[in-house]
Amino acid sequence: MKGYIFHGIIEKEEDVYCALCLELDIATEADTLEGAKKNLREAVEGYVESVVRDGEEDEFIPRPVPEEVIKEYELRFKKYLSSFRPLELYGYSEMVHAKIPQAVE
Repeated sequence: MKGYIFHGIIEKEEDVYCALCLELDIATEADTLEGAKKNLREAVEGYVESVVRDGEEDEFIPRPVPEEVIKEYELRFKKYLSSFRPLELYGYSEMVHAKIPQAVE
């Protein structure tokens, strides 16, 4: 079973935690920080399993973080530094494994 490391950013917006996998541009949300991490992990695992099952991992994994995403978060970080409003923004990395059933012969 091959593992991949993906990076996530979680931001609290009002009463909701929004999670984004930077490499895959997959997003989820939840009412709690842990819920957002769990939902994002499940979404990424589902995506990875589908890509591996279809034999397309060389095309879709790993995918570099899109330049516009990096620029967006750099801009948001600069705005945060110049504001007095506290921003809840969390980053993390996690290993994800694709679980693919073996074909029965």
